[in-house]
Amino acid sequence: MHYDDEDEEELDRTTYHEAGHCVMAVLCGAVVERATVDPEEDGFHGLVDIQWPSKADLRDMMAVSLAGPVAEMVYTNEPYHPGLVPEWAHDWKQAWQMVRPRLTSDVECLRLLEQTVAQLHRRFSQDHWWAAIAAVSDLLATHEQIEHEEIEYEVRNWIRD
Repeated sequence: MHYDDEDEEELDRTTYHEAGHCVMAVLCGAVVERATVDPEEDGFHGLVDIQWPSKADLRDMMAVSLAGPVAEMVYTNEPYHPGLVPEWAHDWKQAWQMVRPRLTSDVECLRLLEQTVAQLHRRFSQDHWWAAIAAVSDLLATHEQIEHEEIEYEVRNWIRD
């Protein structure tokens, strides 16, 4: 399939975004049943289907939700706030809804989400983390759909902490 430069950039941002979710999910002990980036008439849309263990940690689940926007921020080198980017609204809302009921205020929830974004940004900016995200992004760009074994192989190949 041939893409123009604008489509190519959108595809790259989407694959890095979805790769962020994938890498973080694997490292949090979840199974990524599949990850896809499908070209649609109105742009590229990514999807990551995650199977969480029965005793999954809520903070891990929140971090996975925020990992996509953070990977895209690192890729574009733009310091956007994930709560203010319309394309990331679903990820932000999902993270918010996971942790807000367990906290005493919206301010506390906002602080936790922003701290998590900052921590993820520091991690993803490290060479070995970024190499894992880039490898998964490349797989998505090449195959448009990948599964857990492929993702886990790349994650374990690059990240050992």
